[in-house]
Amino acid sequence: MRKNVHCGISISGGGLRYVELKKEGTSLKCNARAKVFLPKEVIQMESVIDTEALYLALKKLKKKIGRFGKVKAAFGIPMRDSHEGFVDFPRNMPFDEVIKSLHWQLDQYLPLTAEKAYYDAVEIDFPFPPKDSNQRESFRKYLVIASSKSFIDKIMKAITSAGFFPTALEPTSIALFRSALISPKDSEGLADAFDSKEGYLSFFLGDTISLIALGYKDDGIFYRPVMLGRKTNSEYLVQNIVKEIKFTVDYLNGYYPYLGINRLFLIGLTKLASELRDALKSAVAFPVTLLDPWKNFPLDERPRGGGWEAPLGLALRDII
Repeated sequence: MRKNVHCGISISGGGLRYVELKKEGTSLKCNARAKVFLPKEVIQMESVIDTEALYLALKKLKKKIGRFGKVKAAFGIPMRDSHEGFVDFPRNMPFDEVIKSLHWQLDQYLPLTAEKAYYDAVEIDFPFPPKDSNQRESFRKYLVIASSKSFIDKIMKAITSAGFFPTALEPTSIALFRSALISPKDSEGLADAFDSKEGYLSFFLGDTISLIALGYKDDGIFYRPVMLGRKTNSEYLVQNIVKEIKFTVDYLNGYYPYLGINRLFLIGLTKLASELRDALKSAVAFPVTLLDPWKNFPLDERPRGGGWEAPLGLALRDII
């Protein structure tokens, strides 16, 4: 593996997308991108169905990348093939004890038992209610991610057999959220959102599935996939997206009544950008801003079309 090179590969109904970044001092360069379309039977409803066909597509991607030996990359798995939850643990509990505790508690938070799942956890900055100041001092909040062992074993076999060395597997939802963190610092409202004690929403438009995420500081604290995307066959796509965002806002206002939402970022939009922003301005009570993480890169390094935020976020995994 070449020095300071970081690669990400997303697996979704829109295909396999590969992004290769090189860190040069404090700046990033996009060395390469590649895409391979997937047959419809490989992924249905954003869940991998045919791992043998996925293996063949990965071999095609490896050939397209054109590198000898194993290609090291972080892989993003479809959102519906993973589960996320948020769990409190005592602040003085060591991390290895957190993982051990999850072995006995996992099925209390996620629809999987520890015996049948691969799982991990990461501490996040979380806005506890003001009246629960003792909770903030006594507990830490963890994001817990899990997938079934049978699924991960099949995916790992397909990936390694096709000539890749996976440095990580994570839900594309996490990678999408990470990609937004490198958006140009002068992007409207970005600095204020990250510095605020309030939360902010991000909407990522995908091919067949999109994501609504609630952010607080630099962490995602709520993820909601919605089965709408660029390839959705509906003349009411914009109206349906607005409905899903409004429903999410209403839900969050009830679930986190103490946490205000100060902005909505629309990310990964192309042709729909202006139309959706205009439709949302009268539908939500906070500013709506278009955000493009790829604006950090020169024009000749940016991909054409949408859907490239997830592999970008995966390539950034060991950088930010």
